[in-house]
Amino acid sequence: MLNREKGAPPLYHQLKEILKQEIEEEKYKKGDSFLTERQLQEKYDVSRVTVRQAVSELVNEGYLQSSRGVGTTVVFSKIDENLKQVISFSEEMGRHGITMMTSHCVMSRERAGKIVAKNLRMKKDCYCYRLERVRCAQNIPVVYSITWLTNKYHLPIDNDLYKDSLYKLLQEEYSIVIAGGRDTFEAVLATEVIGKFLNITPGQPVFKRIRSTYDQDNDVLEYTICYYPGERYKYSVEL
Repeated sequence: MLNREKGAPPLYHQLKEILKQEIEEEKYKKGDSFLTERQLQEKYDVSRVTVRQAVSELVNEGYLQSSRGVGTTVVFSKIDENLKQVISFSEEMGRHGITMMTSHCVMSRERAGKIVAKNLRMKKDCYCYRLERVRCAQNIPVVYSITWLTNKYHLPIDNDLYKDSLYKLLQEEYSIVIAGGRDTFEAVLATEVIGKFLNITPGQPVFKRIRSTYDQDNDVLEYTICYYPGERYKYSVEL
């Protein structure tokens, strides 16, 4: 319901948030024709200007697409990742026809703390690599990740190199074979940092995935923590 009391957020913003939630809950699925301007006006008892502004913002945020002669269609869809294989996020999304882009990427060297050192099977305070990234689909943040990489390999500190698939880079440029891995999952609440990077409200539920992968020598290659907004993501597991 729209709040029309004095001091309430603008009607177009309220309408946008209502429609966004319905799309994220898959009441309207990717490829569906969306409600017309007249239908939205009648359903929510708002002006044409309000409807146009709300729809325009949803187009800009990657939820809807407007085409002359076709109308407005839904382009947002929850991302379904199969957990059976150890493949890169970019490759997984590519299988769904989703083009990924990186909005934030910082590669650095740091001394491993106790937890990181344990997971990388190295001594505490030894240097390792730290890669922090935000990956987006349809210009919407879908994963915030922090990856720690072993110092076994000499990797360049160049942010631009890590904006695409990390696994592809390691395999093609450094001949590193990813022989296996292990994922664990839990539901947690978004902190302020997670909320900032995923563009969600702190306190919202998110999926947390912890991944360790191993190279051809069965040495730990990476230790990664990923956060996924629950309303934009779902997992499937083959049994």
